[in-house]
Amino acid sequence: DDRLTAIYNGVGSHFKKVANPVRLNRIKEQYKLPSNFFFFLGNTDPKKNTKGVLKAFSDFNKIYPNKYRLVMLDYDEEELQKLLKSIDASEIRDLIHLTGYVPNTDLPAIINQATIFLYPSLRESFGIPILEGMACGVPVITSNTSSMPEVAGEDAALIVDPTRPLEITEAMRRLVEDKMLAKLLSEKGIERAKEFSWNTMAKNVLQLYQEVYGE
Repeated sequence: DDRLTAIYNGVGSHFKKVANPVRLNRIKEQYKLPSNFFFFLGNTDPKKNTKGVLKAFSDFNKIYPNKYRLVMLDYDEEELQKLLKSIDASEIRDLIHLTGYVPNTDLPAIINQATIFLYPSLRESFGIPILEGMACGVPVITSNTSSMPEVAGEDAALIVDPTRPLEITEAMRRLVEDKMLAKLLSEKGIERAKEFSWNTMAKNVLQLYQEVYGE
């Protein structure tokens, strides 16, 4: 242990609250974003838990029919249909909005307009998107596995067991029903994200080199 030093990744400085309504509306129109939506940053890698998120969203929709949409990025339509069929949830296809490819520079304006940022992966080596969602002031749901609780912090996100879709559904329900909780997580998330920057990471790496090599 005395030979190990943890130096954290950072979050891009362009991930922040977007106050410009013109930019928000432009991005909303460009990607045809729905009015009320949860944002899920996943892909076809099994560790991203896309199947679990879709199952959780399907169950959530039974509580709040047609109230929210699920926005996903550049995801394959055929793969999506396959996953929905495998969990017997083909009926929610119309509630899922696929944006197609999105440049990283447009992501903050999309995330800013989400009600919830979903990132309940099965495992992550770090989990930078957790911080990106927090920096944008959106309540985050993430996992109790691997690095994610350490990145999210003790009270800046809702932590769930990613292998239990019902826990993800319950976290969604809590954030939708408890506006004070959602506001609190938004505020704490912004503060938590401030603790991680690439500038800080670079300084810490430099300091470590100096300590080890005496320069």
